[in-house]
Amino acid sequence: MKISYKILLLFFFSAIWFSGRCQFDTEPVDSTENLILYNRMHTFGIVAHNLGMGFNYRSGKRTSIFMTRLWEIEGVYMSSYKQKKLLNPYFANARRYVYGKLNDLFFLRGGIAWKKLLNDKPYWGGVEVRFHYGFGATLGITKPYYLYVLYFYEVSPGYYDYEIKTEKFDPSQQSWDDIYGRAPFTKGLDEIKLHPGIYVKLGLNFEFGKRDTKIKALEAGGIIDIVPTGPKIMSGQKNGIVYPSIYLSYTFGKRFNVY
Repeated sequence: MKISYKILLLFFFSAIWFSGRCQFDTEPVDSTENLILYNRMHTFGIVAHNLGMGFNYRSGKRTSIFMTRLWEIEGVYMSSYKQKKLLNPYFANARRYVYGKLNDLFFLRGGIAWKKLLNDKPYWGGVEVRFHYGFGATLGITKPYYLYVLYFYEVSPGYYDYEIKTEKFDPSQQSWDDIYGRAPFTKGLDEIKLHPGIYVKLGLNFEFGKRDTKIKALEAGGIIDIVPTGPKIMSGQKNGIVYPSIYLSYTFGKRFNVY
């Protein structure tokens, strides 16, 4: 599941187009609503990064006019730079697979973050810019990657049949005749392993919602996950300890007051 930079750019410009459409929304806005300083917020987000996709949830509290403290939870799928999907051309309905892949890898992040206001939104609308930074705990989750493997056998002189077995990739395996495709994702769920670590994050948040009570924002930045146990995705690669990535996210939510 490798996400290219072209897809990230497409995601970014699509969100820009969407934000532009929102600026021409004919819904009347109560001007007094935008003069209130709200002290709480909840947001949900869709994340696209150069190694996969994911989601996030944030709950925030304004600590001053310029600063907001956030608690965040984020889940993302991580692929490898070296993986490439293949398809067996000799069998109908064959499934795409990644040759040499050992594990599916997911990161579940939970931590604290802050947003510092850099540029306030004018009263007539526009874009508000905030500097976003944070850190927390990462939990790497690996699930073995299984393949459907074909084994041929002779049923009579000159005639062959085959059977399909479900196996993990083994670089020392020499008896495989062919690969039919990837096995179902549910295969290997009972073999999940956990890899604790930490992460740090830096980014810029661009909010373009017309109403202060409704949050619509784009965020771009970078994340570094450090996982000491070194979860491994592909055969032949060293165990990964440091996982850097860049991301774009679209977030939406609301602001409100708690007294």
